[in-house]
Order: sequence, then C-alpha cells, then structure tokens
Amino acid sequence: MKELEEESLHLRDYLKVIIKRRNSVVTFAAVIVIIVSVGALRETPVYKATTRVLIDKEGSNVINLRDPYYEGYYSEDYYRTQYELIQSTAVASKVVKNLTLDKSPEFNGTSGKRRPGIVNAFWSLFGSRNQEDKAEVKTGEMKTDDLNLRFARMVQGGLKVEPVKNSRIVNISYEHTDPVLAATIANGIANAYVEQVLDIKMGTTRHAVEWMTKKLDEQKAKMEDSQRAIQEYAKNKDIVAIENKETITPQKIQNLGSQLMAAEAKRRETEALYNQVRGLGSNTLDALTIPAIAGDPVIQSLREEEIKNEKQIAEMSRKFGDRHPQMIKLKGDLKSVREKLSSEIKRVISALKNEYELSRSNESSLKTLFAQGKGEAMALSEKSMRYDVLKRELDTNQQIYEALLKRVKETTLVEEVKSFNIFIVDKAEIPKSPIRPNKFKNILFALVLGVCGGLGIAFFLEYLDNTFKGPQDIEEKLALPLLGIVPLIKKADEQGGRIETLLLNNQKSNIAESYKALRTSLLLSSGDPIKSVLITSSVEDEGKTTTAINIAVSFAQLEKKVLLVDADLRKPKVHTMLGMDNSVGLSAYLSRQTLQENIRGTKMPNLSFLSAGPLPPNPSELLSSKRMKDFLDSATNHFDIVVFDSAPLITVTDTIVLSALVDGTVLVVKAGKTTLDIAKRGLKLLMDSNIKILGAVLNGMDTEKEGYRYLYPYYYQYGQERKKTP
Repeated sequence: MKELEEESLHLRDYLKVIIKRRNSVVTFAAVIVIIVSVGALRETPVYKATTRVLIDKEGSNVINLRDPYYEGYYSEDYYRTQYELIQSTAVASKVVKNLTLDKSPEFNGTSGKRRPGIVNAFWSLFGSRNQEDKAEVKTGEMKTDDLNLRFARMVQGGLKVEPVKNSRIVNISYEHTDPVLAATIANGIANAYVEQVLDIKMGTTRHAVEWMTKKLDEQKAKMEDSQRAIQEYAKNKDIVAIENKETITPQKIQNLGSQLMAAEAKRRETEALYNQVRGLGSNTLDALTIPAIAGDPVIQSLREEEIKNEKQIAEMSRKFGDRHPQMIKLKGDLKSVREKLSSEIKRVISALKNEYELSRSNESSLKTLFAQGKGEAMALSEKSMRYDVLKRELDTNQQIYEALLKRVKETTLVEEVKSFNIFIVDKAEIPKSPIRPNKFKNILFALVLGVCGGLGIAFFLEYLDNTFKGPQDIEEKLALPLLGIVPLIKKADEQGGRIETLLLNNQKSNIAESYKALRTSLLLSSGDPIKSVLITSSVEDEGKTTTAINIAVSFAQLEKKVLLVDADLRKPKVHTMLGMDNSVGLSAYLSRQTLQENIRGTKMPNLSFLSAGPLPPNPSELLSSKRMKDFLDSATNHFDIVVFDSAPLITVTDTIVLSALVDGTVLVVKAGKTTLDIAKRGLKLLMDSNIKILGAVLNGMDTEKEGYRYLYPYYYQYGQERKKTP
C-alpha cells in the first residue's frame, strides 16, 4: 500500500500559487507604491551639514598625581558618553542661546512645517489631519512651557552623531530644510559641546573640592568628639587602675578555682562518711565495721582491752561460777570498757559530722568568692571593650580626616594642571543638494517591498489553507485513486430540487453527470464485480449521504437491482431525504425485533431502500453480528449491488466494522472544508484495519475558483447538533 507523504513543491507549484493569489499580490504592491509615491512627492527637501570634531583622550597630568574623580573616566564607555553629551539637552540649550534661534524666523518658522513625508501621506489618505495642524496644536499646548527647552528639543530632533570607524574623529551632523541654517547649527553644536566639556571639567573639580572641604570639616568635628569621649571615659572609669586589675584578676580567679575544686572534693569525702555513720545509733558493733571509726587509736585500744577481758572471763568461767568475786570483778571491768568504747564511738561520729559541716561551709564560701571574681572580671572586660571601641573610632576618624585633607590638596592642584583634549577639525559648509527625499529610490524600494510583501501574504494564505482544493490533492496527499469530482451546487443549479435527490429528479444536470462519471469509476475500480460498496467520510457534513443516494440512483438507472441501506445507526438521514418512514429498519432486524428486513421500494424503478430503523443502544455490536453477515449475503444474492451509507470514520467504530464486510469502501472528501489531517486520520483507520479502499470522491469543488479560505477543524462529537453562534 502506498505511503502517505507530502511531496516537495515544484517550481511550477509556486508559480501556480502566485497566479492563484495574484489579486492579493497586486493589491498589496499597489497600495505600498501609492503610499510611498504620495509621501515622496509631498515630502519637504532636507539638507545635511556636518562638522568634524577630534575627541582625544586626556593627556597625563603635569605632576604625578592621581585624580580620584577622573580615575577610570576614560574606560571603554568614554566615547559613548561623549556622544550622549553632544546630543544632550544642555548642549542644545547652549546652541539656542548662542545663536539666538528662538528669534530666528528660519528656525522657528519652518520647524513646525516639516513633514515626515511617507507617514504624513499615509495618514492623509485616511482623512487624518496633516502634520502642520498637529504641529500648531502642539505649539499651542506648549505656550506655558519653557520656550528655550522647546527650541532645544527641536535642535536635538535634527542632530546626528556619527563616529568615524577606527579613528577618534566624530561627525556632528544637523538636518534642516534650510541649508544655511543646517550649517550654522552644526557648527554651533560643536562649539557648544566644547564649552559644555570645559564647564563640566571645571565645575566637577570645583564641586569636588567644595564637597570634600565640607566633609573635611565634618570629619574634623567627629574626630574631636571622639577624642573628648575617650578622655572622659578613661577619666570616669579609671582606665589605669583597670589595666592593673586586668593583670591580677585572672590569677586570682584561677587560685579560687583550684581551692574550690579541693573544697568540693573534701566535702564529698566527708559527706560520704557522715552518711555512713548517721543512721548507726547505739549499735557499736555496726560502727566498728566503718574504717573511719575502727581506725581510731582510742577505739582500737578499748577494743583490744574488751577482747582481753572477754578472754579472761572465758578462762575463769571454767574454774569459778558467775557469783565468784573474781568473775564479778572481770564482768564489771568488761562493762566499763564497753561503756567507754560506746562513748568514744559517739565522739568520733560527732567529729565526723563537724568535719562535714565545716567542709560544706568552706565550699560555699569559696563559691561565693569565685562568683564575685568572675563578675569583677566580666565588668573589667566590658569596660575594656568599650574603651577599645572608642579608641578604634578615634583612630578611624583620624585616618579619614587625613585622607580627605590629602585629597583636597591633590584635587586643587590637579585642577590647575589639567589639559584640554577636544578640537574642531573641520567646520560645516553649506550643503548644495538635499539628502532626501530620493524619489526614484523610494518608489523602487516600495515596488520591491510591495511585491515581496504580496508574495509573502500569498504564500502565507496558501500555507494556512490546509484543505483539499483540487483533484490533484487527492492523489498527491492521500495517495488514493480519484473516483470522481462533484461540483459545488449553487442556487441556479437547484432546479431539480435538493442535491441529495438531484440525480433522481434531474438526470441531465451537470451534477447528475458527475455522479454518472463516479458510477463508471466504481465499475472500473476493481477487477472483480462489486456487489456491495460502503460510502463514508472522515467526519460529518462532507456529503457521504448525498453521495450514497445519488450513486444508488445512478446504478438503478442502468437497470440494475440496487439496494440502498442506511447503516448509520446513530444519526440516520437517508429516510428524511427520500421522504420515507423510519419506524422499522436495519436495527430492528439485527436486534431480532422483526423477522424480515422491511426493504421497501422507491419511486425510482430498480431502487429499493432499507432504513436505519430505531436508534439502538449498541450499534457497533449489531453491525458486527452474524445476523448482519447473513443479511449482507442475502442482499447480494437478491440485488446486483448494495450501497451502504455509514457513520463517519473518526467519531465512531461502526464504519470500520461494516467496511470489513463489503467489497469496497469509498471515502468522501469535501473541497475547501476537509483538512488534510482529518482526512489522513480517517484513511489511517481504514488502512490499519486492512479495508479495501476503492478510492476517494472530491465533493463540493467550486470549479470557478480553486478553493476556499481556511476553515476550522471539527471539535464536536458525532450525533450531537452543532451549536450555532448568533
């Protein structure tokens, strides 16, 4: 199958577009030439005078001093700055003042009568007020403004600055309708520029000196205030004593810190011992388990004496009874030792408690002293920092004062030794001939511009028109055989009635002949006889129903038995065009609501018709059913040819299902309406389903004109009525 490709345009295709759009090309070119011609004839001659000026870089100063306000002045933007200065309002005002242009009738009188020529002519063609009227109105509106400023603007309007390439020469030109005044103002601008540069240089240096002198006085006052502030602060805060304390205080804080750490360790140690003995009470045996108590020398001596008495009592108890005098004496001694031991243990516990209280009190005192030392150190540091800030401020003010004093002396000296660097090389002479208008050149340019613009418009309009305009578009853009062309029917051609039944009512019209030619193409489009054919289009309103009816009529005129089937089960229209009933039909038969197809005859001999019937909820399923295939087999056996009118391709899938059953499919394309993209989409659906395509029909082509303007593509859904804009 042929691929769908857009072939590159041939030279004769371009020529064809130009011939087709020749009216647009000629009209556009004529309008441009007329406008330019009128403007060239009405434009006032303008003369141009030029003064040549040398702008050199300023030379080195006589003494080796750097000017801070001119340092970097001659950068890459220096010359551009000079060009802007030449065109400034200040220079223009000097020209007006030096040449007394406000009193010159040539300047003041002709400035309001200068016309922009082409623009003025263009507006005058449309009845707008001319440039003289506008100038007069503008002058009236500016009566309250500064006249000197208005004349300065007028000078700026005719001024041009053109630097000479690869040189330091600048051409200062002025354009005016009076050649003498043009030369006078050009020279006046050069002189005024030189004066302005001198004023700027002297004024800038003088202003800089004045400004720096003022800042010098202000800085001197700041420096003196800083000196007084630091002296008063040093006096009030006793800075000398503070410096001595700053040396002693850190060492003192360090010693207090060491003592505090030792006191904290001692307190924790005594606190631990105290916590051990605090809950013992009178139980001496438990107290002796604590090393701090058991290690006391007195307690150790009493403990040894207690053990000795207990040993003697144990030895004497073997010989004597408990009432023996010696036993009584030994027990008394043991009791006395134990009482002493208990008393000594209490003494040691009391000593441990006292030692704990003392270590805690010592720790608290050291903490207080340490906090006081830190506060004193922070206060000293704050005073020292404030003093340093005041001292730095004083040093800064002194440095700024000394720098300003140095700059004032240098700038004053630079002003006396600065050199000048602008010279007038050639003065302007009175021009002999005007620079514009060049009438021949303007008209020739307008002709070229008009032709080129017209060609551009022609090709642009052709580019926007993406519809099918002629029979060659079918074969070139869709790669399909062209089966026939149906001309656009006009009011004068509708003598036989509606176009849908034109062949049925008027067999001798030009439209009828086109459908007969289409019938012949269908008979010759395939090697095998065609028993069934489906007529479809990509979208709605391309003429598929009209084409189907007239094709069926044309075959019936050959005395063939023809069956016309309205297979558009979503939006059927054939029965309306034929004036027949649609209560029963194909949908009723396929959904088994009726046993017979309800095929009816028409007023055309040999032409039978099967309407679509009531709209079913599942048209695609009905058309792909076995009952549809059986109907088609039966119809092709009883009729010579069966013509189907179907739904559009892009909107629904019904047509693809039905196309697979018939012998061939015909695609209807409407000239001037169907776009290439839409037609390709519809054709691609058929080709992807391997449908046999007999060819295409170009419907509604205006044979007197090769196409219509660009039409918008379809955006509505098939089966829905299109909304009409008011």
